[in-house]
Amino acid sequence: MGKPSHTQHDELDHIVNFLDIMLTPRFRLLFVALALLLGVASLSHGRIADATVVLLLASFLVWGYFRVGSLWLALAAYRLGNVERMRDHVRRVRWPRLLSRRWRGYYHWLQGVALVIDGRVAPARDHLLQARRWRFRTENDRSIMECQLADMAIRCGEPAQAWGHLRHARGLRHHPVVDALIAHVERRIPAEVR
Repeated sequence: MGKPSHTQHDELDHIVNFLDIMLTPRFRLLFVALALLLGVASLSHGRIADATVVLLLASFLVWGYFRVGSLWLALAAYRLGNVERMRDHVRRVRWPRLLSRRWRGYYHWLQGVALVIDGRVAPARDHLLQARRWRFRTENDRSIMECQLADMAIRCGEPAQAWGHLRHARGLRHHPVVDALIAHVERRIPAEVR
């Protein structure tokens, strides 16, 4: 799988920008309020089928807000290298315990990345370790997270743990780009630990 061209990257960034505007909490709340009004109006006119569809739509928007939040936008921003936008989306998650199992790992992973950027290594490492307990959509994502955990272990003066994280990252299926990340972190581990 090759690296996306600049045109593809720009298109993806444009789509993420559009969705960023469209899926803000206020906009979602506006959609839910409109759906509720339309649903109540349909019920008052005896159109039960229409009201059911509209009220189901509103409930799915609310459900999605609690189960996924803005994490898929945060993940897209992270993959595009836009860390500031990623941090904003992660901050929008109000109730991480309500996130689905699939997204809770990503919450802790991206929260850990945001914290390490702020220079808060200990809480960042805690979040990355929590992320490790959850299932990720791809082994590539888990491999990247293991490299970040290895980096945290090195910063905390635990090169043996870092080596263990790198071995785990190497054993997972990942893109060739992650091999370079593994090699970069590995060079920081003393030779006697390897």
